[in-house]
Amino acid sequence: MTADQHIDDFLSRLFGYVEKLVLLIVGVLALAGIGQIIIEIPARGEIRLEDLLLIFIFIEIMAMANVYFQRREVPFTFPMFIAVTALSRLVVLQGKEIEGELLLYEGAAILLVSLAILVVRFSQRYRIPPTGPEAGVDEADRH
Repeated sequence: MTADQHIDDFLSRLFGYVEKLVLLIVGVLALAGIGQIIIEIPARGEIRLEDLLLIFIFIEIMAMANVYFQRREVPFTFPMFIAVTALSRLVVLQGKEIEGELLLYEGAAILLVSLAILVVRFSQRYRIPPTGPEAGVDEADRH
């Protein structure tokens, strides 16, 4: 191995460890966020919908980190699910004081992201195998 290859190998391993450490921190912080919400509920004396939606956001973040640890990739739809939940939480937080036009925009954003999730899922499920020159190229080689 050349010196450049040793450096590349070292840096690759270093970034891999840093990546795992940061994902672990993200998971721990998401779990801490869930804990904070659960602790605040008895103090307030009520469970609010925005608390439940925030817990779902934290759970989705933890699931995204978990999937990355298992598969070494994050499905594109995970951040989109988080976006839908966050937009829904925004609508709930604004309550009845929200202007009708703003509610319409936020609802359209939820619909748009939801449709994007459907398109991505549909394209993954019913992918047409490549023909011609791309037929023998692996997915990893296309990048």
